[in-house]
Amino acid sequence: GINAEYGDLIAVPILGLMWCPTFKAGSSNWLDLICKETFNHEAYQECNMHRLRATNPAARFLSKRGDFIWDEAMVKELGLPFMVVRNPVNRFLSAFRDKIELGNIAWYYNALGEKIVTKYREVRVSEKEKIALLALARKEIMDESREAESKWDASNPYLSPPGPTFLEFVKWALEDGVDPHLITMYKQCSPCSVDYSILRLEKLSEEADYLFQKVERSYLNLDFQTSLNVRGKTSDCVDVFYSTIPGELLTRAYEKFMRVDCELFEYPCLEKLEKIRGLPHSSPSQTHLCK
Repeated sequence: GINAEYGDLIAVPILGLMWCPTFKAGSSNWLDLICKETFNHEAYQECNMHRLRATNPAARFLSKRGDFIWDEAMVKELGLPFMVVRNPVNRFLSAFRDKIELGNIAWYYNALGEKIVTKYREVRVSEKEKIALLALARKEIMDESREAESKWDASNPYLSPPGPTFLEFVKWALEDGVDPHLITMYKQCSPCSVDYSILRLEKLSEEADYLFQKVERSYLNLDFQTSLNVRGKTSDCVDVFYSTIPGELLTRAYEKFMRVDCELFEYPCLEKLEKIRGLPHSSPSQTHLCK
């Protein structure tokens, strides 16, 4: 039966589709499209994932059925099920870069980043000095009026770099990591139980056209905008970031966060990671220079 909660599946009757959102795989684009198609203009302004799930008929319909086989009748009643996948190596890195890197989102630094640097950054000063330095770093990072790069301060180890490095993030993810952006795609959507149409983020526009043709909605003119990190496209920075991770940690991260998705959705992740192992080791504090 379905591994994920049924509330994670969102029916979009007006489009004849059933969507399983996967974080860091174009979910913002699809959320925007579905909100526009589902609500009027005023309600659309307040539309988010929580509202879609709370008001969605799919969760109530499926919750009464327990384990089931996804059959033609169910597709006809709820819509064609689909999910979007992304190269798991890139997706894991993107979760760090978009939310955590350089403390660029104050909310995430407050909720998570400060805990990571406090636990995993080696700072050889007294506890009293650590508390003072962390307080100074927090003040700088929580100031959203300034760009993240401008907060760098070599005199404060908690601001060089501001926020966690990718290596510190990986250590946290392996030891304590609980975050929806890190949940594997197969756990989010249970593709072995539901016969999804699988769309790849790397070719999203053309595959979305194919999907809408299947449900006779080809008239929709979709313009999927890829969210580009101002510090460089994530797919171009994979080697730089992953080469900061020692081999044993890299193996553990692959096993926990990537392996099943790589095999299930046929991404050549192992070949990529083996190539990275042969690269010179990069400094964890310099990855922000990837452009």
